[in-house]
Amino acid sequence: MNKLICEKKYSEIVSAPPQGLGATQTNLQRLLRSLDTVGWSSHEETGRLDRRAFTRFATGSANIFSRRQVAEAETSAVSILVDCSGSMGSGNRIETAQRVVIHLSKILQRSRVPFCVQGFRTSGEDVYNDKFYMERPKFIRFKQWGQSLQSVVAKLGAIDQCAGGGTPDYASLVNAIEDISKREESRKILFILTDASGYIPEHMKHIQKMADALGVTLIAIGIHSLDAIDCFVNSSAVNDISELAGASFNTLLKTIQRRRTA
Repeated sequence: MNKLICEKKYSEIVSAPPQGLGATQTNLQRLLRSLDTVGWSSHEETGRLDRRAFTRFATGSANIFSRRQVAEAETSAVSILVDCSGSMGSGNRIETAQRVVIHLSKILQRSRVPFCVQGFRTSGEDVYNDKFYMERPKFIRFKQWGQSLQSVVAKLGAIDQCAGGGTPDYASLVNAIEDISKREESRKILFILTDASGYIPEHMKHIQKMADALGVTLIAIGIHSLDAIDCFVNSSAVNDISELAGASFNTLLKTIQRRRTA
């Protein structure tokens, strides 16, 4: 792959954000970040004098002070998993996924949220998992944890050249969920970008249970396909990059935020 061509591709995508992307950035930031909670406790024996407690002071009470209490905000980590199987190479699916990845990455960078981006497809090897054999995934490390976005511009610009092979969806999701679950951040979100071609809904239900048990919020972005909506609880379909800033995706982000704060 030509590095200069890949860097140019990245720059072209960044310079053409979909209209209304600002709303998506706002909704995603609300999901990722929460402000420090500041409050005051009263009836304290030391601290700041509480003027409202003068009547208690007149009766001999010493609990006439208040103290400032701060609950630190939650921190977030995000993993972006990109389906790079052969089916993603048809109908500009991988190109749409690439644009979604790059614009999401820019939002995460502005939000100062640690994130990684990796693609998956088959490696040609099988692995035994409890009761059945499954294809061992080959991961493409577009951006690893701790790398700056600027240092991986060429890699992100090469995503559209990486489609091929089979779809080890189950094994790839298990690996990605386990990886982000080990992060220290309190809020963990995994985006999967896929056409969900050949996915088995029952397998994805098991994946969802695993994510829930490990405290990982799993969000599927269906690329040029509605199949992801049938397979994942939190899902939205994107047929064009403009739909990343559309009502459907923004409603999804708002819905997940409400579930977290309920």
